[in-house]
Amino acid sequence: MASTLDFDPGMDGLKAAINTTNAVRLLGLWVLYQVLVALYNISPLHPLSHIPGPRLAAMTIAYEAYYDLIKVGRYSWELRKMHEEYGPIVRISPSEIHCNDPSFIDEIYAAGGRKRDKSAHALRAMTYPFSASGFGTAEHDLHRVRRAPMGKHFSRQQMLRLEPDIHSTLQKFCGRLLSYGERHPGPFDITMAYSCFTSDVISEYSFGEALGYLDQDGWEPNWRQPMYAFLNTTFVFRFVPLVRHLAAVGNIVARRGWMGSDVKMLMDTLVVRLPAMIEKTRGDAEAGIVREREAVFMDMFQSKTLPESEKTIPRFSGEGMALMNAGTDTTGWALTVITYHVLSKPEVLNRLTAELAEAGLDADTLSWAALEKLPYISGVITEGLRLSYGVSARSPRIAPEEDLVYQGEVKGKGKVEYFLPRGWAMGCSSAVMHHNEDVFPDSDTFKPERWFDEQGNKRKDLEKCLFSFSRGSRQCLGMSLAYCELYLTVATMALKIFPRLTLFETTEEDVKFDHDLVVPMTKDDSKGFAMI
Repeated sequence: MASTLDFDPGMDGLKAAINTTNAVRLLGLWVLYQVLVALYNISPLHPLSHIPGPRLAAMTIAYEAYYDLIKVGRYSWELRKMHEEYGPIVRISPSEIHCNDPSFIDEIYAAGGRKRDKSAHALRAMTYPFSASGFGTAEHDLHRVRRAPMGKHFSRQQMLRLEPDIHSTLQKFCGRLLSYGERHPGPFDITMAYSCFTSDVISEYSFGEALGYLDQDGWEPNWRQPMYAFLNTTFVFRFVPLVRHLAAVGNIVARRGWMGSDVKMLMDTLVVRLPAMIEKTRGDAEAGIVREREAVFMDMFQSKTLPESEKTIPRFSGEGMALMNAGTDTTGWALTVITYHVLSKPEVLNRLTAELAEAGLDADTLSWAALEKLPYISGVITEGLRLSYGVSARSPRIAPEEDLVYQGEVKGKGKVEYFLPRGWAMGCSSAVMHHNEDVFPDSDTFKPERWFDEQGNKRKDLEKCLFSFSRGSRQCLGMSLAYCELYLTVATMALKIFPRLTLFETTEEDVKFDHDLVVPMTKDDSKGFAMI
């Protein structure tokens, strides 16, 4: 009799095992498991069962996937409806709570030694090496290690030292704008132009050399194109993990020219251009070369506090991608939104230029410190940030070591109190928070004057409700850089460029939030922001 050790089912045995009946059984078990999980999610046994919200959203992640994956980035609109119905605290998925009360931001996004991890679900949208950046790091302690050597480079004091370099690039940008019409008669997209400017600023500071977008004849190509190719994968990667794991294959396919030009540009940027710039910076650091201008990554290679295991080319490429994305688009889009409202509302431009003239400021000698003391330009910039949102997506946090308690009021219900247990995701989003009508009445309208009182004093209480740069220990690293660029650029444009520009077939719909791909997106049929 043959030994059982010699038994080999071969292909026939495998086919017998994988037959229709067994496949149906496995599918049935999977469906049963999903049903049981969904029932548990809405049962009193679940730790979040006491949080109000739609039962379907609490049952399954498919509810969120429908709005973000199928309808493409439109869950933010559904969140607004939820808050209108259920109040400031809503359960929006089996494992996540959303808050629309600015007074609770500093509890969710705590600073100091209070630990806050990032949600794994939110980070599933990222692939390596971007997932190895500080922005893509889940654990609180690892994030602190990665952020520490970068933080000093983006402090307010450091930005004041960098201001002359920003001013120099800004003057170059304005010169290009003034000469562009002579070389290219007709309308152009100011969003693309702003992208070239902000990209050159952040790349020069990060790597010691600008990408050179302001040196080309037109405004394309620019960083915005590969970045948006990357962002278009957000919800596919988040809800279809297999596609995320196949991204490496996509790299090979794209570089062989088998995908669209934007995807090829993205892959070339991630795999070739950024690593080459990082490699050159490492070589200069090892050779002891001292550059004329400070470079963030030069210092990071020389950092004594960052472990050597963190100083790899792929990881720094991901960090570089994160810096470029944040430093290019959030500032560039804020400038685009501000430009539209300044040019479409003559009273705004008139009041802005009058304030600058009264202050005796000259476009060639502007200073950030002087400009931020002026109430109206401060209102224009802050209102532009409110309606451009920064990162519009939810960025939930997890408090691993403490429970939180929310106390507030709900219309028609009076005072409420919710216990928020540790270990569960909770967050806010600027696309929802910035349209809280109790905080920002007539929230869809651009009103710079909402940010200061009748005496011209800034409303510090309202500024605490701005969520464009997030909050807490993971607050946007480049906030001071963004403010410096915004003040200098808006003032310079108002004095030198805006009076020469006219909107061309551009409406408010071309700058208005329609859906979310981490950053705010306009309607798909928008032709862009054309000017002449």
